[in-house]
Amino acid sequence: MPTYEYSCPKCGKFDVFQKISAEPLEACPTCGEKVVRLISGGTGIIYKGSGFYTTDYAKKDSASNDTKAS
Repeated sequence: MPTYEYSCPKCGKFDVFQKISAEPLEACPTCGEKVVRLISGGTGIIYKGSGFYTTDYAKKDSASNDTKAS
């Protein structure tokens, strides 16, 4: 379930876990004031180096496996 960030004029910012299909909140669950859903960048995935697949999950070539066995 995604996390949505809301802003309340009295309470400040807070996060809510909601289904994607759920309607946005209209009132603060703490004080009842009208809230605004904020747009956030999210966490995303950051790939560093030469690539995720080639550095983490690629099969080792047989030549390097043979040298380790010796």
